[in-house]
Parts: sequence; structure tokens; C-alpha cells
Amino acid sequence: MKKRFLLSTAATPGLAPGEGRRHCRLRSPVLCALGGCLTLSLFLLLLSGCGKPAPAWFAAGHQQLESFKSAFLTGAAPRLVELHFQRALGELKKSGDLDLLQKAWLTRMALQVASREKTERGDYPAIESALSVPANRQFYLFLTGDPAVVDGALLPSAYQPFWQTLQKGETVAAFQKLALIKEPLSRLIAAGVAARLTPISEDLLLTAVETASRNGWKRPLLAWLKESQGFYEKTGQTAKAEAVSRRLALITP
Repeated sequence: MKKRFLLSTAATPGLAPGEGRRHCRLRSPVLCALGGCLTLSLFLLLLSGCGKPAPAWFAAGHQQLESFKSAFLTGAAPRLVELHFQRALGELKKSGDLDLLQKAWLTRMALQVASREKTERGDYPAIESALSVPANRQFYLFLTGDPAVVDGALLPSAYQPFWQTLQKGETVAAFQKLALIKEPLSRLIAAGVAARLTPISEDLLLTAVETASRNGWKRPLLAWLKESQGFYEKTGQTAKAEAVSRRLALITP
């Protein structure tokens, strides 16, 4: 039996080769943060439908990735964020499943893109050199590479309308489709991709700020508010820049 799930992001998680594959192999274009919904439920287990209990490493890896996502987005101390991520990697390495390890790193990159941070590729290139997974590769390019080389058909379905329009150079229409992405984290990831590839607009900033704010994601919220302040200052919208500055001062430690 195959189950689809979304991370974050967009992914196709699976179990280790051989014996492990008798458990359900969860598939999705790239971890829903990676998928239509980086639900960063790297593993939406639902294994009850498979009739097999989840392996301990699988359950522990899922728990640590969820803790990592939550800590990252809510602005927890960097040491705590990194601790959860390293623990997640440790659990996934027990299986030797390079597909899942790629997805873990893609999850981290997707969160960084959503928060307008420098993308840290980490061990992803080395893991990809050992195992090529087309869907993972395309999501990686989506997050970091040249839009001309991304095969939109291999992206999670939630991103495809936005991406197809963006590739055509129809920026305004792409922003409109971005705002229609239902899953909040996927929407925020798409906003980060759009901000990397196109001139930033007020509509894009408002969508990103509202998405982060409504979900209590302080880390990306602060980043997008700072970006908004700079945008308003550059475009001569002093009153709006000052309003954002006051908001930042009230919520920044």
C-alpha cells in the first residue's frame, strides 16, 4: 500500500531497502514543505492502515523533525533548533535510507527559504551524489537554483500553478496563485522562492507577513517584517515603514 503525504515541503519518504519496504512507503513529491504542504510531517505515518507498526527509528525521526520545525518557526534558541535537527538525522541514519536523509536536509532548506535566510545545503550534495532521487533534485533546484532548469511536473502539486506562471514571467499572476496555496507553510516557502527570483512587491510581503503572523511563526515573521520595512523605506512610503518599525520594536526581544 502507498500513502501520499506532504511536507513541507514535497517529498517521497520511504523506509529502508529490503525488509523495511514491507512497511508502507509514504510517497509525496518532496516532503510537503516540500510538498504541497511542508506539513513537515516528514512522516504522516498512518501506518495503522498498513497493518505494520512504525519502526522505532521512523517514529523517533518523525518526532524530532516535527520538534525541529516547530522550534525553528517559533524562534526557539538556535542550540535547541540544531539539537532537534541533529537528533532527527541520527534516527534516519539508522536506516541508511538516503532518500529520507535528503528530505530532512530539504526540509531544513525549505524552512530557511521561508524565513528569508541563507540556504545551508549541508550534507545534501554529498548524499545526492550517492543516490539521485528526481523529485528531491527538482525541489532542491526549486529552492536554490535556476528556475529555467526546474521541471515543474516533478514539484509537489500545490506549487505547480504558482511555478508554471512564474516561469512564464507573469509575476503578478504568480503572486496571485501563491496566495491561493492552501497550506500555510507551503505558501510561505513559495513566497521565499518568489522573493529570491523576482522583484519584491507589497502584495508578496503582505501575504508572507500575514501567513507567518497567523500561525505564530515568529522567526519568519521578523524576517518578512524587516524586509517590509526596507521595501517601504526604499519606495518612499515613510508612514508604512514607521508602522512596521514600531511593530518590530514591540515584538522583538
